[in-house]
Amino acid sequence: MNIARLWIVLSVATVSAASAQGIPVTISKRLAGWQCMALASDYTTQGANAPLPPVYAGPESSAPQVGTAGGVLIVPDPLHPTNGRTEMIWPNGKRVWIDVKLVTPWHSLNDPAAVCHPALLSNGRYGFTTTG
Repeated sequence: MNIARLWIVLSVATVSAASAQGIPVTISKRLAGWQCMALASDYTTQGANAPLPPVYAGPESSAPQVGTAGGVLIVPDPLHPTNGRTEMIWPNGKRVWIDVKLVTPWHSLNDPAAVCHPALLSNGRYGFTTTG
C-alpha cells in the first residue's frame, strides 16, 4: 500500500513539473538602480573559446572565486567600484563581484536603438527585458 501511495505522489509531481514548463516567464518588475552590461571587448580578444571571466564572493583581492560571468550582466547604476571590482547579480539573486575592467555598456548588434532593463522575473529569478 505504501508503494502505491509513493507511485501516486511521484506521478502527480511529474505531471505538475511538466505542466509548469508550459507557463511563460514574465517580467515582475524592473530593477531600479541596476543596469545591463556586457563583457568588455578586451576580454573577448582571447577568442571564441576563451574561458568565461571569474566572479568573486566579495570585492577584496583575497575573496574566493565563486563562479564565472557570461551573457548580460546586471550591475549597479551607476557603478561603484571597490578595489577594482563591481557588484553583480546572478540569475539566482546571489550577489557576486567582477573586475570592473571586464565590463562594458550593453548594446544590441541587431537593434542599435534597443535598451536593456534588468528585471525580476515571475519565476523568482533575475534577468532582463529590452525595449527599442
